[in-house]
Amino acid sequence: MDKLIRCLQELEQLKLVDRGLNVGSRKESTAEHSWSCMLIADILIDYIDEPLDRLKVLEYLLYHDLVEVFAGDAKFNNPEELKGKDEKEALALDKIKSLIPKSERFSRIIHEYESKESREAKFAKAVDCLDTCVRNLNDDNKDKSDGFDEALIRAKYAPHVKEFSFINDLYEMMMHKLVEQNKI
Repeated sequence: MDKLIRCLQELEQLKLVDRGLNVGSRKESTAEHSWSCMLIADILIDYIDEPLDRLKVLEYLLYHDLVEVFAGDAKFNNPEELKGKDEKEALALDKIKSLIPKSERFSRIIHEYESKESREAKFAKAVDCLDTCVRNLNDDNKDKSDGFDEALIRAKYAPHVKEFSFINDLYEMMMHKLVEQNKI
């Protein structure tokens, strides 16, 4: 029981990990991002023209950024933050596995998500990309000054969203709105 309590206490700290995006006058937490991704996925999965396992998608999104509890968030427009990112995340993953009793399921979920071999993992990654677009559309203070321009975002997200025509169409509409609103 003590190990389980420690695990829950440690992983709950995801609520305290700030991301680069704003929610009102504060930074969004990684936990909020994960919840938002799950909500988006649950809504959009019904628009995909192929059968996808909803539970798998939600599991991938629940855990996809859990390593940030120990590794923190690294913004992809900041080369300094990206230095050592993979190493930090690998160490964080090992630490999380040591905390979670019966961690085999968790390890499998993370491996499947990271390998992007299944359609569900590809869909989850595409949703992860869309979430950032939604957050930026909702941020009234978002502008180009943060260094995230259209070319950078397209280079990072396009390979993932193009996997699903509906997601790609939605992404393109969001990108158009972001450009139109002078946010990227």
